[in-house]
Amino acid sequence: MPDVTVKLSDGIREITVEIHGSDDDPLARAEETAVRLYDAAIAGSPTDRRAGFAGWSPSSTTERSPEE
Repeated sequence: MPDVTVKLSDGIREITVEIHGSDDDPLARAEETAVRLYDAAIAGSPTDRRAGFAGWSPSSTTERSPEE
């Protein structure tokens, strides 16, 4: 069983860090590691994260057929 588990999420990415058998402050170590990993994930991610809708317009000119 881990001494400490820290989860960090921004809705897109989730970082989970578990510290086992730590003599120093395990919470501080886990938080520092989670933030460092999150920063690395942000740096390696594309800036436009729209879940596949990057080329779509917020409004559409497509009309529904009368059957719908």
